Amino acid sequence: MSFYKKLSFQVIILVFFTLANLYGQEQDSVKNYWISPVEVNAKKLNLGESSNQISKDNLSNILDNHGFHLIKKGVYFAQDIYADGFKKGDINVVVDGERYHSACPNRMDSPLVRVNPLELQSVELIKSSSNLQSGLGGVVYFTRSLPKENFNLKADITTTVGALTSTDIALSGDFKNHRLSFRYAEGTPFEDAENNTFVDSYGYKDNYKYKLAEVLFRGNISDWNYGMSFTYTDNISFPYLKMDERLNWVYSGFARYKSHKLYFNYTHHIMDNGLRVSPMRMETNAKNLTIGAIGNFYEAVFRSWKADNYFKSPMFYFTNDLMPNVNMYMVNLFKTYDFSGFTLHGKAGFNYQNINEEERKEFYQQIYDDVKTSRFFPTFSIGLSHMTAINNNLGAGFLIEANSEAPETETMFIAVKKPGTKPAWVGNPELSQPVKASIRASLHYNSFTLEAYGTRVWNYVNLTRTQVVGNNFLTYNNIDAMIYGLNLNGKYEFIELDASYTWAKNITSASPLSEITPLTVHTTLVSPKYYGVRFLLKHIYNDAQLRVDESLNEVTTPAWNKLNIGFDFNYLSYTISVMVENITNQQYYQHLSFLRDPFASGFRVYEPGRTFRITLKTNQLF
Repeated sequence: MSFYKKLSFQVIILVFFTLANLYGQEQDSVKNYWISPVEVNAKKLNLGESSNQISKDNLSNILDNHGFHLIKKGVYFAQDIYADGFKKGDINVVVDGERYHSACPNRMDSPLVRVNPLELQSVELIKSSSNLQSGLGGVVYFTRSLPKENFNLKADITTTVGALTSTDIALSGDFKNHRLSFRYAEGTPFEDAENNTFVDSYGYKDNYKYKLAEVLFRGNISDWNYGMSFTYTDNISFPYLKMDERLNWVYSGFARYKSHKLYFNYTHHIMDNGLRVSPMRMETNAKNLTIGAIGNFYEAVFRSWKADNYFKSPMFYFTNDLMPNVNMYMVNLFKTYDFSGFTLHGKAGFNYQNINEEERKEFYQQIYDDVKTSRFFPTFSIGLSHMTAINNNLGAGFLIEANSEAPETETMFIAVKKPGTKPAWVGNPELSQPVKASIRASLHYNSFTLEAYGTRVWNYVNLTRTQVVGNNFLTYNNIDAMIYGLNLNGKYEFIELDASYTWAKNITSASPLSEITPLTVHTTLVSPKYYGVRFLLKHIYNDAQLRVDESLNEVTTPAWNKLNIGFDFNYLSYTISVMVENITNQQYYQHLSFLRDPFASGFRVYEPGRTFRITLKTNQLF
């Protein structure tokens, strides 16, 4: 029976409880990295969506809430996204309507780092498919603030010492509706709570300094908006993987007329193991070009992606067309209808992908018989949502939807032969497209929200190991999966609480689904403001994760606790923030890490020990 027929016969049932104020939570004017106010105004929000004020600093304090988490693989530029059981390419990252695709097959250059937080006005965390640019698991939508008419100069300086040493400086100037902004950051890899460096623990030759530099220009005249940017990073250490990002260049530009926007971004990414102690040299050189057009109801995207790889030692040398010059063409149309308190949304489109190096077909034929070097997928989304006020303090809502997206490009067309007996990494050109059906429901009481959801995915793309004629392969197959979860968020006087739990099962193999975050609870105490000073105490609890996929060598993770303490001081347009993170110097590591990355190092990478972070920010320097 096809998954379309299965979809018509199966129903997901979900019970949802929640406590939160339907009409309003006070918007906090202080936007320091430890304050993550959720703006829930009188305007109606789609269920599964929240709007966060964004501030300067690493993204974990902005995106690590409401069921969203970060997959950390190194320094704070090396992060990827996770939400309610979905991860990485399942969740699109969009900046002002612009898609940024990773040039690195292991997503070293995650789209999350393609923004300067000093410029940003807000970030929307959308876990539903009720958006033109949502992926299978949702979308993270960054919005930049518009340049101002009057002269305005903003600055942000963050420095850290202790287990993590870094400096991050950003400067932005507006004049006559134009903006020029700069950012420069550098630092060294962190030490864990037992003072072990990357040299001590992960086989590095030295604790190499990393750098990030970016410049952006943008402006608007009448109905026209335009801009361009350049970002450079080097020596970003990824101890979870066997290679590091050595160089990364990103060029981008756009022009918008009213609601119609044309943009491009081009990434050149080089990763290798030159920072490690190793008798073998390996390198991947990847290039990605994305060109897109977007309006209120439509989107069209072209992507060209090529990556070359080699392995070299005194005994051998061979090369791989790791991404064999893949082209992707995508078109989406989107429409919403509001009636009698209900919102109906629908999206329809297609995704066509092909490789230009037909000779690479033989590589996939080692495993698969019916290999196609071009694939066409119809994509869709349909959903219905409703929110209602039961009384002045109590509200309720639900969202029911179904959507389908094409498999990620690398899962179909990646092609890497590895030395020795190590399994080759082979895409599956025969993959079927995933189809997801989900229900969310909520109750809201005062400033608390408890959200519950149930999701059924047919043809979920899962990593798998196989053997053909004595040769080992790491490839992808389709499975069916079920995901349930709860998210609790709220604020009462000076206490803020955020908790999430996800339970997921691989139905096909009757085993736990891999890479699922355990129960997490964030509890924050924020003092009243006194003469512009406010104190904060934050406790983070991560439960043990005992549900793992042993067929992928996933292992259990113990529980851990972390405590942060700090304060901020506001005077006019100036803010100074001081935070001590991991004050008890807890030795711990995250469960979400490296297990599905075929270039995984096999290391459990511990998080930084005690770190002191100081931030000075001004919204009007002069």
